[in-house]
Amino acid sequence: MLQAGDQFISGRSGGVVCAFLPWRGAAIGIAPAHVFCYSGTDRLRLGDKTTRVMRFSKEADLAFFPVLSPCRMTDLGRPTLGQGTLANSARRMGCRFTEVSWSIAYMMLQPGDLPGPGDSGTPIFQNERVVGMLISINLGTCKGTAITGNYLQHAIEELNSSP
Repeated sequence: MLQAGDQFISGRSGGVVCAFLPWRGAAIGIAPAHVFCYSGTDRLRLGDKTTRVMRFSKEADLAFFPVLSPCRMTDLGRPTLGQGTLANSARRMGCRFTEVSWSIAYMMLQPGDLPGPGDSGTPIFQNERVVGMLISINLGTCKGTAITGNYLQHAIEELNSSP
């Protein structure tokens, strides 16, 4: 069963699915849009199925795609200052949220255990809820940037209300 943190392949690139959420009686996955820009395609392979991005967000680094396999729905939450965990199917890393707003959060990452290529989209957990999606890191300062769980929920609500 698919779950938040599973990796996908798109062209010769890859990333991580941050969340699986209900959408019009089915499920939708959320991943970082920049992975698809780098890969040059809107197709992705997730588990043993291939699907396509159905929409790219105009406001944030988000791509939405229909999920064709059974998946565990993701509980979203609001990040708070303090400890968090970046976790995907390949690795777990600690972090500490230092600045949090409604849509963006910044975190300190552990030197020597930084996310690397293919970790974009990794969900960030606090209290067993996904509170953010990793979208970028600064290697010089060991800081990361995340789209918050609040914003992910808002983006899905907008998607549900669109034709």
